[in-house]
Amino acid sequence: MRSIRILNAILVLGLAASPAAASTPPAACAADSLYLISPDVVRTDLQETGRLGMVISWPNLDLDEATCYTLKNTGGLGFVPTVTGGFGDRVDRVIGFSSADTGRVGAAQAAPLSVRWRSVGAATYGNLDGVINLANNGGIWRWNAATGTWGQANAGLPMSWRQANVVALAQGTGGVMYAGFTSGQTVDTAPQGLYRYDGAAWSQVGAAIFGSTRRVTAVAVDPTNNDRVAVGTSQQGLYVSSDGGQTFTNWAANLDPAFASPPANFAVAALAWGGGRLFAAINSFGVFVSSDGGGSFLRVPLWVKQNLDAAVSPDVVPQVNAFTIDPADPDRILAALFFHGVFESLDGGASWRDRYGDLVVPIPGTSGAWIRTAQSVAIDPGDPQVLVMGVLQRGLYRTADGGQTWQLVGQDQQPANTGQLTRIMVTAVPGQPARFLALEDKWNLLESLDGGLSWQEFAQPPALKTALSIDAVPGGSGDLLVGTWAGGTYITGTPVPLAQTYTTGTSPELRNLDLGLLVAFDAGSVAAGDAFELVSQTFQGWAVWRAPAADPDRMVMIGLYDRVNPEDCIEGYCGDLTYEPIPQCFAAKRAACFTGIDADTIRFFDDEIYNGFSYYYAVSSFDYGNTAATTPENNNKAMVISPRWEGDARSPFTGPGNRTFVRVDLKAEPAAQGEEIYVYPNPLRLDSGIPGEDGVTVVFTNLPPNSRIRVFTTAGDDVVDLGPDNQVGGQIRWLTRNRAQEPVSAGVYLYKVESPAREPYWGRLVVIR
Repeated sequence: MRSIRILNAILVLGLAASPAAASTPPAACAADSLYLISPDVVRTDLQETGRLGMVISWPNLDLDEATCYTLKNTGGLGFVPTVTGGFGDRVDRVIGFSSADTGRVGAAQAAPLSVRWRSVGAATYGNLDGVINLANNGGIWRWNAATGTWGQANAGLPMSWRQANVVALAQGTGGVMYAGFTSGQTVDTAPQGLYRYDGAAWSQVGAAIFGSTRRVTAVAVDPTNNDRVAVGTSQQGLYVSSDGGQTFTNWAANLDPAFASPPANFAVAALAWGGGRLFAAINSFGVFVSSDGGGSFLRVPLWVKQNLDAAVSPDVVPQVNAFTIDPADPDRILAALFFHGVFESLDGGASWRDRYGDLVVPIPGTSGAWIRTAQSVAIDPGDPQVLVMGVLQRGLYRTADGGQTWQLVGQDQQPANTGQLTRIMVTAVPGQPARFLALEDKWNLLESLDGGLSWQEFAQPPALKTALSIDAVPGGSGDLLVGTWAGGTYITGTPVPLAQTYTTGTSPELRNLDLGLLVAFDAGSVAAGDAFELVSQTFQGWAVWRAPAADPDRMVMIGLYDRVNPEDCIEGYCGDLTYEPIPQCFAAKRAACFTGIDADTIRFFDDEIYNGFSYYYAVSSFDYGNTAATTPENNNKAMVISPRWEGDARSPFTGPGNRTFVRVDLKAEPAAQGEEIYVYPNPLRLDSGIPGEDGVTVVFTNLPPNSRIRVFTTAGDDVVDLGPDNQVGGQIRWLTRNRAQEPVSAGVYLYKVESPAREPYWGRLVVIR
């Protein structure tokens, strides 16, 4: 039975996380000087269970007060950058910003306006790398036919995306839209998921399903219900929601479980919703239709000959690039196919026929001459027999007889090398007969007012020529929607979190780091070669100090936790009984005695306390100045600490500190089964332990009368025999020497306590030299 009394000079009822503000001035921060602060309070609690020791705890520091950041070398720039937030890294960073582009911040210009940022210095702590796109030329553009102007519909989209790539776009009613986005340098990288536009702003839906793991490839909305949406992905098949994206049903192999050779990936290539039917095309799997809002699907019998050059060719599943449902006759569906031009159904998909006409025709002796990859097809609202088809690397084709004969049109508006035409999207304008628009990615936006016979450049094309989707707004207003890629959505003066702009140049282990800093750019001009720096500093770590009650200013560091390079010679937590020593280790800074480093409250375990002794404890933060450009091995800067008490000469800073007095009074009685027997200090270290005998003496305590202690190596070798004649009261002292009076080497030792009053008791002692 043990009775315990701990007296503190400061009564601590709880821990308050509100230390005095450091407020490092920007000029000092830029000069690599960080003002250090100490926690306001330190609490001490005796640990009774497990390993006996004192637990010292204190509140973590507020990053806004304990860190600093500032911009350097901004003079001469044609714009004004600012930084806000709280620096969240564990190491100091100098971040260099530079631009190779030219333009005005937040402008709708044709060219990109990217600012690259990178961490400067040694890569020991990992690399940070990111890009901020300062142009406002991308996202969704809407043409207002009444005013003859373009406007953007990007509210709610993150401005931290490197590029706002609209990879899929679908309209509902009342201004509702759904879109799939990516943010990489190419349209198929860095998926960002599915978003819904409510007429005023975008918000992400289905984040747990799509997010950054599933790339959206196609979207369709039920024209009678904005909450019914179908979403195609690049690998995981089709997802259908009837509640606006709150929940989804996944369709992949279950679309046709009996299919003989299902693909490894279920890539949805095209979707269309109209006339009460949802059509879905999955590469290498087939075309499917649902008549109950996506609750069930049937396979559509759409097949093509694999090779028209061959006399005999098997039927295969075609790759569908786009569907078009005739608004005047929803039973009429056109499918733009890879290689095979356009196919048509007049009975809601129950049967299909090719619209090859005189276009997709084999030429003897010329392999592949028949190939025409249709990427989209549109129907003239005034004449359903007039179709316009966009063909990969060839241009625009028109038919006036429903596909029997085709004519290449608009050649005068195409590039000399039509191989540049890699994406052509054609749409008709509802309520405006004979009017077509053709969006040719990276080339131009073309318009025809005579049913596709002649074409000209749209009078006021959007700023970006990179775009993958175009659609006319229903209702006959003539308004258009264009989904662009490779552009930015930055609005002047908006703070952008640097952590949301990481590129693959950021070290993998740092890509989830919340750097905590936001950078904003006011209106102005960016010139190629512009550069400036962001200096950000944080404290290096924690130091725990202890002094004897008789001399409170003679404090000795008993624990050091370097947040950059924590070091110790044990594995596990030193406050447990299960830790293991690390052989040949000489960096015993007791980092393993710290817990909660990233929590609101941090704790340190001190096992070098003794019955009847009084102590002073203090906790300080420490730093070496700005170490962004150094490595732990090359750091030769002196340690600087925050004040431990008012007027602490060891610290160059001012503050009350937190020095706290504690007295430990342990009165122990031998337990019948010896649970209270223990040895201290354990582990035994150099320069620590019993005052005056540190690193040498250990004490076995709470021993029954007439105890004998035998010490062994873990291999069973007998090291020493300490008989009852060595016992004083309930203790036996050992100078850690063997029978030959030689100091024992570092390692783990077993001890056995023998006594007439009880069964033998075994324990373990760790010696660290």
